[in-house]
Amino acid sequence: MRVIFKMPFRREVEVKGIKTVKQLAEELNFSLESNLVLRDGKMLTPDEKLNEEDVVEVLSAISGG
Repeated sequence: MRVIFKMPFRREVEVKGIKTVKQLAEELNFSLESNLVLRDGKMLTPDEKLNEEDVVEVLSAISGG
């Protein structure tokens, strides 16, 4: 699957295999408490399955201002 990070700059990572959102976060070392994972613009829960053909975005849930 293609994982697109949009914090603080855009970065893309390819990940192999079927995983849950939680497993993806553990493998790529990011927190689900401070980041959102989206597929097709919809927020995913930690137990949702991701397939190899998915494209997901990881966005920071914390903003400054």
